[in-house]
Amino acid sequence: MDPTHIQALQQLRNLIPIGLRHAQTLLARCAGNPQQAAELYKSELLQLLVDKSGLPPEQAREYLHNAGYDLNRALHAIEEARFTLTQRILRKHHRDKGRALDLIAHAIETEEQLPRQYWLAFAPLEQLAPAPRCFMVLHEWLAFEDWEGFDSALHFHLPQVIAQFRHLQLDALADTLEQADQRQKHLRASHTGSDSPAALAARVNQDPLFNSHQDAYNRYRALLDERLFEWVEQHIPQFPA
Repeated sequence: MDPTHIQALQQLRNLIPIGLRHAQTLLARCAGNPQQAAELYKSELLQLLVDKSGLPPEQAREYLHNAGYDLNRALHAIEEARFTLTQRILRKHHRDKGRALDLIAHAIETEEQLPRQYWLAFAPLEQLAPAPRCFMVLHEWLAFEDWEGFDSALHFHLPQVIAQFRHLQLDALADTLEQADQRQKHLRASHTGSDSPAALAARVNQDPLFNSHQDAYNRYRALLDERLFEWVEQHIPQFPA
């Protein structure tokens, strides 16, 4: 490669963050002039940013300049200026609502410095605003149920969980959990003293009525991520900014 061309490439890439192939194309269009090529590149980036962001050119140019003419950095800065942290999570992960909910829960836990010993302590959740309190109680309980199983989850802060499901106006689901809890308590109360914990668990999990309640919960479970996602959307001001 011609030394003069190599020097022009180096000068251009010192001026702007540009790939080698694109740099060569621009230099060819600008008769090897790196300054002219840099200005052409900036114009291209500006138009891209205006198209992607909808900002007026002068405002877009300022974002580009502050980002060192790195388009992705400029777009990220615009996102941060326009949207809260929670809104950015919802926008980025709207196709994977479970992932969005996990990230929002982590943001709340970090912002509020919530104590955790493997599972969150529920008492400090009472200090949260109503919407994130509802969200965190249910997100944590759903994680527990997924890890430990439905029968065990009925022992995990169930009164608070049922109250929050009713707060979401999911009364049929709350009723199902109450009925499953009552059936499990009845089965355990009627066991013989010689039954082992494993035998007790088997008695519960093989009971047709208990299983019907669990099946009903499983049908609701498929809809819960969607409902919690909507809940966050409806109460954005109460969630991390």
